[in-house]
Parts: sequence; structure tokens; C-alpha cells
Amino acid sequence: MPPVLPLTSLATTYARSKARQVRRDAALFGFIGLMALMACSALFGAFALVVAETYGPVYGLLATAGLALVLALLAIGIRVLLRRRARRRMNAAMAGRASVLAVSSASSMIAQHKSKAIVAGLLIGALAATMLRSSDE
Repeated sequence: MPPVLPLTSLATTYARSKARQVRRDAALFGFIGLMALMACSALFGAFALVVAETYGPVYGLLATAGLALVLALLAIGIRVLLRRRARRRMNAAMAGRASVLAVSSASSMIAQHKSKAIVAGLLIGALAATMLRSSDE
């Protein structure tokens, strides 16, 4: 008798459609990245020419390199800020899950074995303290 819902075929179909979507998104982001690179290089070239007409070619190239360095440092700073924010959210979510797990497992363990429950409570407390200490850094 065949199963009512063919779960394997559903999962396979979902995985294939997800893979196609990832490939499409990767191609799109690659194209957008290439266009952004071309636009930035054109803008940097125009900036170098404007400065070169006023102050000379060496200063034009140096000014363009300085501008590229400042923009790269700004992008790195934004990325660091976003990663810190994501890490804080992840740690907060993990702390919430750990506390729910501790409450649910502690009640059943206390009912069965009190000495094991005390040791587990100490371990969970040490784990929570370690997680909070690492999130402060």
C-alpha cells in the first residue's frame, strides 16, 4: 500500500526548487556585483581625471587611492557592526533556548534523582555564565 503523502518526493521537489532559487539569486547577485564594480571604477576614473587636471596625474591617482581606502574602511566598519549585532541576537536566542531547556529538564530530573539534578543545575549555571561572559566581549 503506497503512503498517503509521498514525503520523500515532496522533500526532493522542495530541495530542487530551493537549489534553483539559490542559483538564480547567485547569478543575479553576481551580475549586480559586476555592474557595481564597473560603475565604481568609472566613478573612480572620473574622480582621478578631475583631480589630475587640477593638481597633476600623481596627485589624481593618490587621491583616488585614498578615496578607495576610506570607502573600504567604511564598508569594513559597517560589516563589523552588522556582525556584532547578529552575534548579539544569536546569543540572546541561545540564552533563551538554554533557559527553557534548563527549566523543562530540571523539573523532571529533580523528581527522579536529586543529586544528579544538583550537578546538572551547577553545569547549566556554569554554561549560562560562560555564554553571558562571551557575549559581553
